[in-house]
Amino acid sequence: MRYLENESIYRGRYRILRRLGEGGSSVVYMAVDEMRDEPVAIKVFRENAAGGRSVRELTESETRVLSELRHRSIPRLRAVYDDAAVMEYVPGNSLEKILLKRGRLSEKEAVGIALEVLEVLESLHGMDSPVIYRDLKPANIMLKPDGHIALIDFGASRIMEKEGKADTLNLGTNGFAAPEQYGNLGQTDPRTDIYCMGRTLLLLVGGKCSPELMEIIEKCTMPDREDRFNSCSEAMKALRKYPFRVVLGRTVKGLKLAAGSAFLAAVISFAVLGYDSVRSYAADDARDRIPAVQERLGNAGVRIKEILRERFGIELDEPDGNEESKEADR
Repeated sequence: MRYLENESIYRGRYRILRRLGEGGSSVVYMAVDEMRDEPVAIKVFRENAAGGRSVRELTESETRVLSELRHRSIPRLRAVYDDAAVMEYVPGNSLEKILLKRGRLSEKEAVGIALEVLEVLESLHGMDSPVIYRDLKPANIMLKPDGHIALIDFGASRIMEKEGKADTLNLGTNGFAAPEQYGNLGQTDPRTDIYCMGRTLLLLVGGKCSPELMEIIEKCTMPDREDRFNSCSEAMKALRKYPFRVVLGRTVKGLKLAAGSAFLAAVISFAVLGYDSVRSYAADDARDRIPAVQERLGNAGVRIKEILRERFGIELDEPDGNEESKEADR
């Protein structure tokens, strides 16, 4: 397809400013609606789109969904043409660009974004004709200057059929799409979007987070949808509770460490006190016993002299002071 040139006029009304991005099915431009003097985003559909859909099918599919939506976090549809859809322009950057520039987000930032996204998805799922988004990923989540998010690109979304048994087309993005999006597992439902949200949240935190948050992510992304959260409200409830579980876990861990430290200190103190007691007892005992030992040794010496004299006729004389002096002189 031919790209629209900057400053060219589309449909005699929209002045093209620049190209915002492109995918397998469309190219998106930022433009100015000169009749209303406001910025808009124009999504021009490709002739040979991914999935083999015609331009007419793409236009009808996306505009059918967008025309029914009224949510502050979803850009409004302004106009529809046979090859394009004109929507409200959303300022800011996609989370994909933010991750590339900044790296992983903190848990607090990521969970705040996840809660907002889940609130939007819950609104879609709660419509009279439930809308399944099916392509949740950082590239499709805009972070606006006011700090809130907007969900863009409804090209893969579909209206859920109550009696439907399978999706007509298997759409989604590898790495984020749920197993049922690859076909033969029944039609997609709200739990499909919950899976995509879990994969997105995991990427936002760079695969590193507290065990409590990882437990929630794992439940979101279970292969069997019966094991996932049944609704976005359930997932939001778990995310709102998880900070308290983190604090509780850290408190319990701290108490265990404190209890262990206290026990160790008690053992060491007991050992020190015990050692001092034993040492004091040994000193007192030695002080009491040495005189008695000396007396017994003296008695033993006398008895030995008697035995030598009586049995062997050997007489041992006590050394006198003169002999000691002579020995010293020598």
